[in-house]
Amino acid sequence: MVIAGQPVVEFLRGRHRELVDEVLETLVREVAIYGRLPRELIDGDVRRVVDRALRMFAAATVTSGRPAAEELVELADSAVRRAEEGVPMEAVLAAYFRGSRVATDALVAIAGPDDFADLRRVVEMLLTFLEEVCAAVASGYARHGRTLQAEQASARQVLVDVLLNGGDARSAAGPADVRLPESYLVCALVVGAHPDESDPTVDGQVAARRKLRRVREELDRHYGDPVLWRPQADGGLALVPSADLARLRSVLASVGRIAGASVHVGIARAAPDDVAAAAEVATAVAEVAQLTGRPDGGYELADVALDFQLRQPGPARAVLAALLDALDDRPDLAETLQVFVATGLNRRRTAAALAVHPNTVDNRLRRVAELTGLDPTDSADVPTIRAAIVARSSHP
Repeated sequence: MVIAGQPVVEFLRGRHRELVDEVLETLVREVAIYGRLPRELIDGDVRRVVDRALRMFAAATVTSGRPAAEELVELADSAVRRAEEGVPMEAVLAAYFRGSRVATDALVAIAGPDDFADLRRVVEMLLTFLEEVCAAVASGYARHGRTLQAEQASARQVLVDVLLNGGDARSAAGPADVRLPESYLVCALVVGAHPDESDPTVDGQVAARRKLRRVREELDRHYGDPVLWRPQADGGLALVPSADLARLRSVLASVGRIAGASVHVGIARAAPDDVAAAAEVATAVAEVAQLTGRPDGGYELADVALDFQLRQPGPARAVLAALLDALDDRPDLAETLQVFVATGLNRRRTAAALAVHPNTVDNRLRRVAELTGLDPTDSADVPTIRAAIVARSSHP
């Protein structure tokens, strides 16, 4: 490319120092972050960046706007260092955009009527150059972001381990960029299956992972401070940095809708030093809430205290569980009995849940009474049956 009888690359190299000075003044004048920098920094690191940008631009005029591959690698590495120093990406890009603009303006100023075709080629080259530069800078910042995210995620898992297993949580909180609250709401989530998980046309594992991701994202978005997680296949533990139980219950209703599946949550309040014990209680509460057929939502120990106690080890639990041993070979009867109790002894709701006729429910309940000696339709036997179901859920 030739402008005013002079090759563009020679013109840019001949006015290199002058153009660097002009770009620096433009940056200071037009870009706020540069206007606040000390002059010694402008004349040092910033000048070196601009110097390299203009040299790359000049060289690119003979390569159709594409910098050399090694220059782009170096540019991406440099962007990582700028990111580590806390320099915004837009400030780095501004140096390349302003530099290219100043260089182009200088070419336009000397161009004559016969230079239109070459000026057009300069503009085309400029767009290619900026595309390559932006991609390299963005990749450097993205690489730094992934590193930071990985380091932060690792540090937060260390903090979760310390909170759940005991240790110096305050020391672990610093690297995790977490401010420990006075109290956590320790949540154990048991998430049921999403319909897509049983759809033969859908990858069930992908559907399950997407479901759990939605649960986590929905819970996270309601709290300003980080919610710490210990994921599991069917839910996991969430340490919510709040003492507001009413708000959490409202959030959990939203979580259930977003999940598209049942979500039972055991909740226990705890100071950071007491999270480990609270997590055990919350996990047991969630299991009880799900196994006893309670509706979706959050439950504290007080909400399931009787059923919780029935699941604790002891001679009575084994005796209660044995009352339904006669149903071991009849899973259809055991399921019908459990659903019947969970639906408040409602035969029609039980039939709907099992997709059978209400008369089938009646027949199965009569057979349960014959095999166990406990009549599910007799109010006197119902408390014992309920206790036996709960004990059976935890009896080995």
